[in-house]
Amino acid sequence: MYIVNRERELAKARALSAALAIAERGGWQIDRSVPIIPPPFRNYLHIAAAELLLVPSIEPSRGDLDTVERGTRIARCDALVVKASSAGHRTVYCAVGEWQRHGTVWHHAKRLWLSRSNEGWLVPDPAEPDESAAVFRLSPGRLRPMMPARLSAADGGCDLMPGLARADAFLAAVWADR
Repeated sequence: MYIVNRERELAKARALSAALAIAERGGWQIDRSVPIIPPPFRNYLHIAAAELLLVPSIEPSRGDLDTVERGTRIARCDALVVKASSAGHRTVYCAVGEWQRHGTVWHHAKRLWLSRSNEGWLVPDPAEPDESAAVFRLSPGRLRPMMPARLSAADGGCDLMPGLARADAFLAAVWADR
């Protein structure tokens, strides 16, 4: 049994609001007509047009991915797990799970990045250099891994820091942080 406390509820609210902000940035519409799914997956948001489960989460980073992976198998779609940071610098960390017939392929340690024209991408966290270098453009279709060169073409440079700063400012506005 969980003891509900203020910090836990605030973390859940930040994760959900960040997931909804990412959905808006990607132009995704949440499908509310999904049939009732089993209890472990009830907090997942289904985006039918993108074949995606959007999962706001506050659980330990890789601890809940087994549950999410079961959800991708049941729904036969990809997953985007969104976690709001709980300490220090306020941002979101994402994991993209690509559903495949023989298992889900995970791309961990992604962060929201915004171009100068506010086009949204998920990019590798510079603090996690050992993770996948793939980038994902937030667009109305499915999330597909792309090479980082596509990102630099979108913004005219290879430096991730200005785009990460723009994304963090966007999230601060979503969370009403000052």
